[in-house]
Amino acid sequence: MSRSRSRLLLAWLLLSVALLRPAPARAAGTLRVDFIDVGQGDAALVTSPTGKTVLIDGGPHVSGPALVAFLAAHLHGPIDLVLLSHRHEDHLGGLPEVVRRFGARTVLDAPVEHAERGYTALLRALEARGAVVREATRGRVIDLGGGAKLTLLGPPEPLITGSHSDVNANSVVARLSYDRFSVLFAGDAEAPTERWLLGSGVPLRSVVLKVAHHGSRYASAAPFLRAVGARIAVVSVGAGNRYHHPAAATLDRLARAGATVYRTDMDGDVTVESDGVDARIRTTWGRQQAVSAR
Repeated sequence: MSRSRSRLLLAWLLLSVALLRPAPARAAGTLRVDFIDVGQGDAALVTSPTGKTVLIDGGPHVSGPALVAFLAAHLHGPIDLVLLSHRHEDHLGGLPEVVRRFGARTVLDAPVEHAERGYTALLRALEARGAVVREATRGRVIDLGGGAKLTLLGPPEPLITGSHSDVNANSVVARLSYDRFSVLFAGDAEAPTERWLLGSGVPLRSVVLKVAHHGSRYASAAPFLRAVGARIAVVSVGAGNRYHHPAAATLDRLARAGATVYRTDMDGDVTVESDGVDARIRTTWGRQQAVSAR
């Protein structure tokens, strides 16, 4: 065989091998979610692949300085969106200080009224900063850029009444999605909310679950956990809290559902980063894990 024919055959073989190889994963930006240790309360910062930021809840008032310190290291301007899941102090208390310090372009407010001094302070801070305030409504989809979006699955319609806590039961529930990867933020939703969500037909399947109501025994029923199918469960909770959160029964249900549990009282801040398929979890105290949405 001539040298030229050998080279031609080699080139053809190399091309054939290349064509048989699976296409490389698409180049993607990184979606980041920080579940911030704010003690007995909730706060999570979402940073989209294009740099847009969403703060979901703001912890209790006592956590304000710590929350501001965390955000100062991660923000490069006003927060694009603040989402308040419901008007309890352990979710909104730190927000007035955050808004005064950084500003917020848009706020989606929880619809159920609740008398809370911190809420008045929040409204004053928002007015002073000129933030646009809208009511959080079911079905709203927020484009975060780069293929990431935040979809509001609740509050329920009609609103739940006569529950253990109607403010909790009507929490704004949101699902963050980016290609195959997703995170479900359950606020302080309780069993009636979970039953409503299961019957509503909304997409619940998610890789990561922000566990509802700090792991309360009134939430995270087995049918709901099966529907979500989360590989990772994050409990935002304060050490030695008087509510005894998370409940042993809830932790048992999460384990039976196959979820690896992270707790801010034991792990500190919990950070999740994903390219839309694969994700890595790391914590303040050194725990690390890789998961895939394949």
